[in-house]
Amino acid sequence: MRQFKIPTQLKGLGAALMLSAATFSGAFSAQAAELTVYSAMAKEHFAELIAAFEAQEPGIKVNQLLDSNGPIIARLLAEQANPRADVILGASVPGLIMLEEKGMLTPYAPAGLDQIKDRFYDRRSETPHWVGTDAWASAVCFNTAEGTKLGVAAPASWADLIKPDYANMITMPNPNSSATGLLAIVGWMKIMGEDAAWTYMDALHQNVSQYVHSGSKPCRMAAAGEAVIGISYPAPGVKAINDGAPVAVIIPEEGVGSEVEGVAIVAGSKNLDDAKKLADFAASQAANEIHNKYYALVARKGVSTAVPNYPAGEEDALVDMDFYWVAENRDRILAEWQKRYGSKDEPK
Repeated sequence: MRQFKIPTQLKGLGAALMLSAATFSGAFSAQAAELTVYSAMAKEHFAELIAAFEAQEPGIKVNQLLDSNGPIIARLLAEQANPRADVILGASVPGLIMLEEKGMLTPYAPAGLDQIKDRFYDRRSETPHWVGTDAWASAVCFNTAEGTKLGVAAPASWADLIKPDYANMITMPNPNSSATGLLAIVGWMKIMGEDAAWTYMDALHQNVSQYVHSGSKPCRMAAAGEAVIGISYPAPGVKAINDGAPVAVIIPEEGVGSEVEGVAIVAGSKNLDDAKKLADFAASQAANEIHNKYYALVARKGVSTAVPNYPAGEEDALVDMDFYWVAENRDRILAEWQKRYGSKDEPK
């Protein structure tokens, strides 16, 4: 058989082409995998988490969509037939349960699940559909300087907030937009009973100047003097205090509803292996130490660093929440709330 001899000059060209192909292939393989994450976390909290995750996993680039809880859940439901997100990192557990019951979450037990507190993960399934990251409770932020100027004292209870003294001084999150707003409402229902809670909200509505579309905004408005009182959760008020704002964060004496924020993998994720890495990270010691910078209550056992100026007694004030009842009744409650009180909504 006659052998074909490659000319010397072509050998060099061939080698160059092979090297070029290898370089292209290497460059292609070195490109970061992309992971799309939807989150309702506070911007600073989410940014710190993702920076730490990308430092740990430099081969993964995170594309993010941040919004309040209501719009995040609504978007996921709208995209059910063609999911765009891989992971939900930071959404309220009732919202995650709603997605779970529609078959929209992939069960996954992250590494270190045995170190996660019982109330912080889905225990109805052998493999959890969601795992909590942190928890927070309802709280009231009060601008002490504005209160002094107007001659009103800081409230100590939910009952105080319906006094005529506070007419047009209160802001609160719209529960259709914000999980913080919803947790306040279902907390009142747990404490007072549902009928009495609606009566209470009718009275509270008379003192509310505006319902806003962010859970942290009422505290930020109180800190800025744009409102005297904000119904919110402790973290933004504590941050404002630590930044020098004249704010008191109050845990009402009747007790407070609480919410768990969690991580879950979206069913149909095209990047399942990388999604699992992010779920593992969210449950890790390192991530929980970051969670603990923003919330006193975090999911992992043994992580509990005191947050400066955080109000005492939050954990003792928590009422026992049934997140599955909340998920089942969420749409009914939100529709009724909007019908009664939506006239004072902040423009979107």
